Amino acid sequence: MKARKRISCRGTVTLETALVLSLILLPLTFAAIEYGWLFLKSQQIANAARNGARVGIRYGAIIPNDVTATIDTLMTAAGMDKSKSGYTVSFPTPPSLPYSKALTVRIVVPRINIDVMNLPLLPKPDTLGASVTMAKEGP
Repeated sequence: MKARKRISCRGTVTLETALVLSLILLPLTFAAIEYGWLFLKSQQIANAARNGARVGIRYGAIIPNDVTATIDTLMTAAGMDKSKSGYTVSFPTPPSLPYSKALTVRIVVPRINIDVMNLPLLPKPDTLGASVTMAKEGP
């Protein structure tokens, strides 16, 4: 009689474990998807800022137009329109040497505009952004 009772308990424990484990793993799966997506978008924003700065530091580059065109192209290719992303291009005060003028490109995107799943249980940053500073080339 005791052997028969143990066998039926083993099946119940296995079933309960399967149900509880699936309920625990479901939010972890969604969190992994969400954080992976945000990491991908963060890398795309950093790439756009870096390429925009590279275009802007070239000798003879038209700073606002060339940089913003490059950033717009890369951000649109990454699925983030100009209406969803805000970026600023700023220059520090000009130093005495012409080769040491720096170009700073900063891109900031509100997270809500690029969110895959808006799960309120997960802690996430309000904005994703990147900032790149490079020295200008040429005289």
